[in-house]
Amino acid sequence: MKRTLTNEETKEILSLTEDDITLDLLRNYFAIRKGQNNPRFNTFDTFILPRNKLYNKEEITTTIGRYLINFFVLPYQFLEKFGYQNIVLDADSISSLEGKMATLLLDDIVTTKEYATYLDRGEWITLGTVYFLAPSIDLDMNTPIPEVIKRRDELFKEFEKEIKEGNPNVVSNIEKELLDLSRKLIKEKGNEGYDFYESKEFKFENNYKKTSIMGGVMESPYTKKLDILKSNYSDGISREEFPLFANSTIIGGYSRGVETQKAGYETKKINNATQTISLDEAGSDCGTTQYLKITIPAGMKNMFYYRYILDGGKLLMLTEGNISNYLDKEVMMRSPLYCKTDKICNKCAGELYYKMGIKNAGLLSSTMSGSIMNLSLKKTHDQTVKFKKIDIRNFIVQH
Repeated sequence: MKRTLTNEETKEILSLTEDDITLDLLRNYFAIRKGQNNPRFNTFDTFILPRNKLYNKEEITTTIGRYLINFFVLPYQFLEKFGYQNIVLDADSISSLEGKMATLLLDDIVTTKEYATYLDRGEWITLGTVYFLAPSIDLDMNTPIPEVIKRRDELFKEFEKEIKEGNPNVVSNIEKELLDLSRKLIKEKGNEGYDFYESKEFKFENNYKKTSIMGGVMESPYTKKLDILKSNYSDGISREEFPLFANSTIIGGYSRGVETQKAGYETKKINNATQTISLDEAGSDCGTTQYLKITIPAGMKNMFYYRYILDGGKLLMLTEGNISNYLDKEVMMRSPLYCKTDKICNKCAGELYYKMGIKNAGLLSSTMSGSIMNLSLKKTHDQTVKFKKIDIRNFIVQH
């Protein structure tokens, strides 16, 4: 049960030093010990953090878990720049946090040693406590919810014609409705096993759906057509759908083997095509008058750090500090597409490569095939078929 710390308990937490943070202390605080019904504290217990205690400008209500991460894991340079992080630490927020840490490293605000300490402490405190902190998937979370199964059967009957025709959009809508209903009912029940999915490290849309609702849309490895499966693992797979479920094992193995081989071959082709592309000396400028017209999406701003744009007739380097002025706006960006020298000049390439000490930039293009390979490997664990609307105009470069 979540509770608010007493004044004495708050003083104890705030008096901790870095040397105090040991696994013994964390176990004494958060693990249920022999003879106990509850731990001494929960990581989500709250207390008042006094103003300016840990780079917080105002008095705030925070949790013990968040305080320990800020106090023990994050370096002071991060806290000085971004302030106390009073946020839920899920996959998205941690990804954002790590992006900021990478920027501090590139800007020489933290050293490689300090960055390594941050990584070591983060992994130590999370991996060291996971066995007594993390809720696991229990029987209740794996048991299909009667209301959801009833609604599934109704929808399959309502859209019987479309399902027989293999209409993936209809099934995608059915899956979304059933998943939304499942989330609602699970949260109302207060099952802690849902935290396993709410962290966003594990996909509710894939794991829970197949286990407790329906197999959903699955690509056949033979016909490349989409099969639609109604059964789930908990209730048992129907005789008719058993061969289709078995195909998922083949898809995973095929992706690990053949698709990985294809990606490796693509890497070799890309390296052969781009290996001669290199950068000119630091500070070089070809003087081109051509620029790439591009809109900087807010969700992809990290990709544009250290690139040069034209602002008021002068070149401006985009940084974490100024890029917010240009988000979702069209800018004129210097690009290797218009570089006039044999080697790509500094202003057209931007500063990122130079900060990383890279001159043979062409060899980095192999990361494209690496991304394809990683997606193929993930098919072993997640074969969810997703549908998205795209606008071809977003992929056309306007000069």
